Amino acid sequence: MGQELIGDTSLPEAPKAPVNPHDPTLAEMEAWGGALLRAITGDASLQWSGQTLYAGTTPQALPAAHHAEVPAVLADQRGLLDSVGLRLSLSDAQLHRTHLPSDPIERLIFELLEQLRVESLVPVTWPGARENMRQRFLHWAQSFMDSGLTESDLGILLFAVALVSWSRLTDQEMPDRMSDAIEATRMGMSPHLGRYWVQLRRHREDQTAFSEPALAVARWVGEAVRAAQEEAPRGNGNPKRRSSFALPLHFESQNLDELPLAQTGDSRAWASSSQTYRVFTRKYDREEPATELIRHAQLVEFREQMDDEISRSGLHVGRIARYFQQRLATHQRDGWNFGLEEGHLDAGRLSQLVSDPQLREIFKDEMQRPINETAVTFLLDCSGSMKSYSKPMSILVDVLGRALDMAGARVEVLGFSTNAWNGGRVRRDWQKAGQPQFPGRLNERLHIIFKDAGKRWRHGRQGIAALRRPDIFREGIDGEGVDWACQRLLAQPARRRILMVISDGCPMDTATHQVNDEHYLDQHLRQVLAARERAGDVKVCALGVGLDLGVFYRQRLAVDLHQHVDEALLLGVAELLCRR
Repeated sequence: MGQELIGDTSLPEAPKAPVNPHDPTLAEMEAWGGALLRAITGDASLQWSGQTLYAGTTPQALPAAHHAEVPAVLADQRGLLDSVGLRLSLSDAQLHRTHLPSDPIERLIFELLEQLRVESLVPVTWPGARENMRQRFLHWAQSFMDSGLTESDLGILLFAVALVSWSRLTDQEMPDRMSDAIEATRMGMSPHLGRYWVQLRRHREDQTAFSEPALAVARWVGEAVRAAQEEAPRGNGNPKRRSSFALPLHFESQNLDELPLAQTGDSRAWASSSQTYRVFTRKYDREEPATELIRHAQLVEFREQMDDEISRSGLHVGRIARYFQQRLATHQRDGWNFGLEEGHLDAGRLSQLVSDPQLREIFKDEMQRPINETAVTFLLDCSGSMKSYSKPMSILVDVLGRALDMAGARVEVLGFSTNAWNGGRVRRDWQKAGQPQFPGRLNERLHIIFKDAGKRWRHGRQGIAALRRPDIFREGIDGEGVDWACQRLLAQPARRRILMVISDGCPMDTATHQVNDEHYLDQHLRQVLAARERAGDVKVCALGVGLDLGVFYRQRLAVDLHQHVDEALLLGVAELLCRR
């Protein structure tokens, strides 16, 4: 990138927040925060969930100091998202890493300066984004002051550097209370850093040139902090804190390998309806075979792609089938085996013993044959955020389903989605009815049958390929999906029934959340799962794609489908399926 960074970078029109007479809630921000980042950057892999940025299922660090511990208020959330979007669009991450200092203090300053550089480049056509980022930084600065850290020499030094850098780069005025607090420190820094402030402003459109004065400022601050720490009397270096505010100095301690936990909460709308799940209308609900949702020619093309990918992957389906056979099958009596040297005495051969006293083959034993009376259903979350995992998910389900079929189990593959975004015809009917309070589920439900349990795998496998059609992925109403899948399982002739849900998060339907609250669908899912657990007739487990779904499912496994599907992953999922 370097000198051509800004000249070659074209940002789209500023993304607009959803039209809503009320400020959006945090749940709504979760719903469209990822879309906002994708619109700014053009990167389709970006997701925003649980206050965490993901590229695919890989959590991404937000190292700038004013991105740490963002409070749950709309202005700060929107300012954070605008700021992160600009950083991803206008900063060359590889170039940045080549200059990144190893010292924690120097790294803190260098990260902050790079973030402020890209925030200073916000287009003039984005006045809302500029204001959001200004509010976010000033809220962070006020939290810094309120924490008590500025009462130490080191704290006021870091605070002054951050505030002056922000003001110089973004051309924003400091509030008087902050300007007064750092006046003496700013005067002391000016002889050392004055020329660098000018260079930072001059080179803010050239990341390569900008890095030189940024490193100089970072090194000066690092040396000043280390010198002050050596001279400070022991035990007097840390002021008494008045809050939990902290600077992100220990970057190496951020464990981004651990998958985040799904979050949930209580629903006011659920409580107001006596904990009874409501549906405004079911007249637009559909249940369709996947083969009816896609052109036949396209389905054949997708199936050929899948077969080629599986063939090249080297996955050993027979080995996984033998694992299922050993773990899921029971043994059934299948006649007798005669002429044995031990076992049950065979009265029919006693006469032979009289004529031949040396005869030993006078015993018999029952013959046993393995029989698999297990029914397994895969229930696939076909909400929009799962679209990027459609290919690895189709491979995972296809290989596991084929192995289960080879082991004698009945296999069904289902999916849940919606017919429309943002409520569709159901929402329009609700508006015509006067918008009654707490209407319950407010969208057109779509249940998809990718592979029916009544078909053997070789006859039903074609429908799995429809999973690769992107426009079936809309929104997710998990509770109804789980209940539907369980009812179909209970109708099957089987002694053991297993449902595996594959999902990347909590239930999400924008219209339902907006007119009820963000945890309404969560509550219904928890109610459905609790009922199944009490009944004990279906084992329900879950694969969390990039997320630990422990808040809903007792038996679960968090997986990273961003990586290739290999035998280790398949055997891990198989073990979860077979676990008693």
